[in-house]
Amino acid sequence: MIRKNITNILLTGMMLVAILMGTNTLKAQEKPNVIVILTDDQGYGDVGFNGCKDIPTPNIDRIAQNGVKFTNGYVTYAVCGPSRAGIITGRYQDRFGFGRNPLCAPRDTAQGLPSTEETLAKVLSRSAYQSMALGKWHLGSNKSQYPLRRGFDEFYGFLSGGHNYFPEKWTLNDVSEIRAQYDAYNTRLMQDDGRVDEKEYLTDALSREAVSFIERKADAPFFMYLAYNAPHTPLQATEKYLKRFSHIKNEKRRTYAAMVSAVDDGVGKVLDKLEELGINENTIVFFLSDNGGPEHDNASDNGELRDGKSSLYEGGIHVPFAMQWPAKIPAGMVYDKTVSSLDIFATVVAYAEATPKNKLDGVNLVPYINGENIGQPHKQLFWRKYDQKAYAARFGDHKLVKYKSVTDEIYNLKEDIGEKNSLALSDENHYSDMKSRYQSWESEMKDPVFFGLMEGEKYDKLHPERYAMLSPFNVDTLGAQVPDEYQLLWAEEFDQKGKPNSKYWSYEEGFVRNNELQWYQSDNANVYGGALVIEGRKQKLKNPEYKKNSKNWRVNRKYARYTSSSIRTKDKFSFQYGIIEVRAKIDPRMGMWPAIWTLGIDKKWPANGEIDIMEFYRHEGVAKILANAAWADSKHQVVWDSEKVPFQKFLEKEKDWAEKFHIWKMDWTEEYIRIYLDDELLNVIDLNKTICADGFNPFSQEHYILLNLAIGSNGGDPSETSFPGKYEVDYVRVYQKK
Repeated sequence: MIRKNITNILLTGMMLVAILMGTNTLKAQEKPNVIVILTDDQGYGDVGFNGCKDIPTPNIDRIAQNGVKFTNGYVTYAVCGPSRAGIITGRYQDRFGFGRNPLCAPRDTAQGLPSTEETLAKVLSRSAYQSMALGKWHLGSNKSQYPLRRGFDEFYGFLSGGHNYFPEKWTLNDVSEIRAQYDAYNTRLMQDDGRVDEKEYLTDALSREAVSFIERKADAPFFMYLAYNAPHTPLQATEKYLKRFSHIKNEKRRTYAAMVSAVDDGVGKVLDKLEELGINENTIVFFLSDNGGPEHDNASDNGELRDGKSSLYEGGIHVPFAMQWPAKIPAGMVYDKTVSSLDIFATVVAYAEATPKNKLDGVNLVPYINGENIGQPHKQLFWRKYDQKAYAARFGDHKLVKYKSVTDEIYNLKEDIGEKNSLALSDENHYSDMKSRYQSWESEMKDPVFFGLMEGEKYDKLHPERYAMLSPFNVDTLGAQVPDEYQLLWAEEFDQKGKPNSKYWSYEEGFVRNNELQWYQSDNANVYGGALVIEGRKQKLKNPEYKKNSKNWRVNRKYARYTSSSIRTKDKFSFQYGIIEVRAKIDPRMGMWPAIWTLGIDKKWPANGEIDIMEFYRHEGVAKILANAAWADSKHQVVWDSEKVPFQKFLEKEKDWAEKFHIWKMDWTEEYIRIYLDDELLNVIDLNKTICADGFNPFSQEHYILLNLAIGSNGGDPSETSFPGKYEVDYVRVYQKK
């Protein structure tokens, strides 16, 4: 009996141990969270873990203390854009022609990261990671290159190479309003694909949003790319941070120190949040600067390294670099062998079970740091500045460099990190081997595929309409952009102040359809500011058709409580097939029901066919944007082909969606109708399925156009909504094939 109990106890204990070991194994196999913290133009000597004395960085130093400090950490380029392209792709940026700092050219799809390249966020998305980019993007300002189109799920920051830090300086809505390269510093911040009205000092706002993302994504693997623009110029700091450095007499250095201190506070908040949520152990955190400090411009300090930003001497490419991952890397390590920012990508995907499509140039650093691999992470690293015909290569302790010098130079960095004493160009110093290997590497690289920041004037001459963009907040001043193989058949630009052109438009009058609350009248439709403005008004109006006991809702209402307008081209203009494009701004508040639609000229509804290019109303109580077509079946009953997209979907990507004009488009052929919103396909109607019992197809006849703002009914209860409501239409354009 006793022996049996002991046996049971032992078995139970062994099972418990096995379960615990299994649990630990499962935890060890969990995908790590990833945070890359990138500063901008920070000097090598401006962190505590590299010996800085006048700028305390206790939180940045925590990363090195919790993990490893890299004494020979490099980036792939000596200025911002190309360096970031290397980090985010894990590949030498010259492989895909990103050998220059890109211009802010929002119309140009070539000015930025090419579509052939995958970002780390894109690769991780295939392994169920949620990702966010914060701060400076600088990888393209064309919409096709926005972070959400390059693999990120969220974005909070700006597109350009720099930005003002104080909200009162953000006077431009977006890049469509810039007229010079550095105007982009004054744009409102982006949230996802939209814009927000931020009130905080920029660095503090980025830190706040970083902490928020960690809180929201703590239960799933996440990747956060926290790209502070500090301490990049302009040198701007709040009094809160400036007070900490009143002892620094040099004003430029004092402001620079304050900016670094703001970053350090933010890093502390990020690390604290990881610990608070219990996810610190399995979160990889990298810290580095995108290039060396431009000592003259921002009073940074690269310590004993020669030169600074833009230089291929050590001060331009050798950066403060640290990493922590408590689950895998012991605390307090110092790693002296050469590592690269390229290794961030390779390290992360090795543990995230994610496979990139492109060949990487970096390596997984963890086995080297932990001593599992005693070799060199990189036998060689290369740099090129194409326009200056400058280059550099590091092989072990030796470095080959040609930068603003007549001949090649060689330095032994172990003995001469300041690159003061150039060695003989001899085999003893590996000259021939280094030069040959560099030339072999260079033969694999591409020439730059776009003009860079230093070639702005040349670019402007070749692209005189560089900034001629349509602002989503303003009416169109650029005119129709006719699609290839089409011609402009008909257009209403609403450019003449007054009433809509009677040559094109007539009005619906009274109570018309759907038991709506508004009385339609011509008074509510007016053209001003380059747009048609239909106003929904809370206005009491006597119904001249009133009959007290009628069962018809159109006549049993003694008064209308609201008024609006519905204008149409019936008997004035109709078309069959082609593209119709309408640019409009809608009012999404409760009670509003704006629409862009067409009706066939022959037969009664629904046999005549209806195409709803846009309807906004509340379907089952939820605000939605609809793209529909309707026709009649054999019993003259209506048949709908309807797509209903929750309005929240658009707001999640653009918080300021309702402040902007948007383009609704219908592409109509003999075979199909396709309805788009801002080039996003919402619905496809197969016209082979819309044929009525008598063989009539309502979409094989001409249709006329209607623009209206209804109130009430499916628009919802307007009683708590402030009036007037506004529905603005910038233009209506119809194109047909030549």
